[in-house]
Amino acid sequence: MKNLDWRIRLTIALIMLGGAGVAVKYALELRSAGENFNTMAVLALLAIWGGCDWILKSIKTKQEK
Repeated sequence: MKNLDWRIRLTIALIMLGGAGVAVKYALELRSAGENFNTMAVLALLAIWGGCDWILKSIKTKQEK
């Protein structure tokens, strides 16, 4: 995915971070209800990590051009 424009990467990264926020909210609701929330928490962590990684890649791609 090296050929993606930096704006597209940044948009996808922000969508991932937004999804991570939704997953965190849902995980906290599951936790307060006493249900298993680990899957949602891991999903949120992975989405945060992926979003941050894509933000860094988009900034690097913008600076190279």
